[in-house]
Amino acid sequence: MEVNNGRVSDGGMDQPRHHQDKRRLMLTQILRSPVLNPAGTEVGRVEDFIVKLGDGTYPPVTGLKVRVGAQDVFIGKSVIESLEPGGVRLNTHTIRTEAFQRRPGEVLLATDVLGRHLVDVARGRIVQAHDLVLAPSPEGWYLAGIDRSPQAMLRRLLPRRGRPDLRRHAILDWKDVQPFVGQVPTAKLLMPLQRLRRLHPAQIADIIEDASHEEGQEIIEAVESDPGLTADIFEELDAEHQVEFLKSKSNEEAARILERMAPDDAADLLGELDQERRMPVFQMMSPSQQHKLRKLLQYHPTTAGGMMSPDYIWVVRGSTVDMALEAVRTDDKSPHQLLTTVFVTEQDGTYIGSVGVVELLRSDRARSIEDLELSKVYVHGNADFSDVSLTMADYNLTALGVVDAAGNLIGAISSDDVIAELIPEDWRNRVEASTGV
Repeated sequence: MEVNNGRVSDGGMDQPRHHQDKRRLMLTQILRSPVLNPAGTEVGRVEDFIVKLGDGTYPPVTGLKVRVGAQDVFIGKSVIESLEPGGVRLNTHTIRTEAFQRRPGEVLLATDVLGRHLVDVARGRIVQAHDLVLAPSPEGWYLAGIDRSPQAMLRRLLPRRGRPDLRRHAILDWKDVQPFVGQVPTAKLLMPLQRLRRLHPAQIADIIEDASHEEGQEIIEAVESDPGLTADIFEELDAEHQVEFLKSKSNEEAARILERMAPDDAADLLGELDQERRMPVFQMMSPSQQHKLRKLLQYHPTTAGGMMSPDYIWVVRGSTVDMALEAVRTDDKSPHQLLTTVFVTEQDGTYIGSVGVVELLRSDRARSIEDLELSKVYVHGNADFSDVSLTMADYNLTALGVVDAAGNLIGAISSDDVIAELIPEDWRNRVEASTGV
C-alpha cells in the first residue's frame, strides 16, 4: 500500500466491494463504533468522518479518523468494505498506524459540523446540525444532509438502544445548507458568495444577527467582494450589529460601506460610531455623499428630516408628463420605494406637489405636469414621527415630501420607512419573522 503523510492512498486499492449498504445512515449511528478487519476482529474505534467540501456538491467521504490503541490514524475510503449502524468493516488486515494529521481543505464531520450552526440557504435561517445524514453511491459514501430535529439531539446523547427513530421530515438536503468553516483549522475555505446571493439582504442580516460574532464575521467576509450587497446587508442590520462589525474595519473600509448605503441609513450609522472615528470616516466619503449626510445630520433621527431620503425623483414646473416619466426611467439613485412618486418644484426648489407614476402613465404625454391633480401634502423637516405616520395614513400616501423652513423640497419619506419604525422590536426576534415557517 502507498502511504503519504501516514495515510493509505486510494491509488492501487480499487478493490471490488462484496457488500454495499443501500440505506442511508446517521453519523451518530457509527461514531465510536468498532472498526473490524475481514476476520471480524476489532482494530479500532471510529472517531470521525473526513470529507472535502465543494461548492454545490455533496461532499464525498474520503476516509475515517480511527482510534487505534493510544493514537488516531487515517483509514482511507478504499479499504472500507461496509458501513453499518454500530460498525465499520474493512477489506484489509493491514492498516498503517502513523498519527492522524489533518490535510488542508479537510473537514471533520463530528468535530467541525455536528452540533454546530449552519445556514439554511433555501429558507434564510440559522439551523443546527443535531445529526448528519450519510448516503451511499457507486463511488462511495457522501454527506447527503442534516437532521435538525430535537430527536436527533437525543440520538447524540442517549445510548444506541434508547435512541428515537429517525425524523425524515426534519432532514435538510445538503445542497440547501451552508456550513460555517471559519473555525476549521487548515480548511482554507470561504463561505461561497454565490450561495448567499440566493437570499435577500434582509434575510442575510437576520442570519447574522442570530449567529455568533465569529459566524457573522464569516458571512461579512464572504460578501465583501460584492460591495453593493455588503452595503445592502449593513442597511438591514440593527445598530448594535452595524457598529459591532464596523469595529473590525479600517476607516477607509467603513467609508466605502457607508458610501454605498442609502444616505438616511448611512447617516444613522455614522451617528452611532465613536466620536473620534466619526469625522475621519466622514471625510473619506465622496463630496456628494457628504453633502447628503450633512443635510440629514441636521435633524434628529426620529424626525421627518432624519427619516427622509435626499434622493427622490423631481421635475420643475413646466415639465411635461413625458419628461416626468423619463426622469423615472433614468433615475439610478432613489430608493425603489420612492419610484412610485414624482415631486414637482419651482425652479428655485420651492415645493409644489407630487403625483403618482400610475397617474402619469394614464395621462397624455404632452400634458404639462402642473395641470394634473397634484397632492399638496408635505411635512416640515422637524415634524415628529407621529405627524409623519398620521399624514401618510390620512392621505393614503406611499411617499411624502419633506420641506425646510423656506418651503424648499429637501427629501422624501417612503411608506416602508414608516412601517420599519412601527414594527415592535420583539417582532424582529420572532423565528417566523426571518424564516417564514
